[in-house]
Amino acid sequence: MLTAAVLFLAGTLSGCLAAPVPPDTASPVAKATAAPAEAPPIFASNDEALAAATSFYSSYQAMANTISHEGGVEPQRITPFVTSEMLSGEIASFQRLAENGVHLVGDLGFDSMKIQSVNLSEGSLVIYMCLDVSATDIIDVTGLSTVPPDRVSRHPLEVALVQDPTASRLLLERSETWTGANFC
Repeated sequence: MLTAAVLFLAGTLSGCLAAPVPPDTASPVAKATAAPAEAPPIFASNDEALAAATSFYSSYQAMANTISHEGGVEPQRITPFVTSEMLSGEIASFQRLAENGVHLVGDLGFDSMKIQSVNLSEGSLVIYMCLDVSATDIIDVTGLSTVPPDRVSRHPLEVALVQDPTASRLLLERSETWTGANFC
């Protein structure tokens, strides 16, 4: 009986098998896929970009003030705040303090920050701002001021900031004295 069942199954199954299909030699057809989603912009608005710039610059300036108060010691601490292209100039500025035996008293300040241009998608912006040095002095090793009495206390700057490609933060790319009309 077992043999008859096996023969029956074998016969039934053999009738169910399809004839071999020749291989498909046609070229594959490209199928449409959804376009990759665009990355969201770094900043949602100019106001958000300006707030980020203000926060960043406050942090940058706090570190610059600290290094300057200490007479330029360990200038590499400014590294997380500037682009690699700007780093050597920043370090050289702090090293001049050490070489001249001077240090900063008081804190540099800034105000009147306005956007000149912004790329919300890339997270880069150029700002106008006023650097305020009125509450500072540069003191030598004898405790005497090295600042001329007629120095200008507010300086118009044009500052470029870029998004750090490795972290979610801004970096100082450029800071130059504005040569147009003094807006401070």
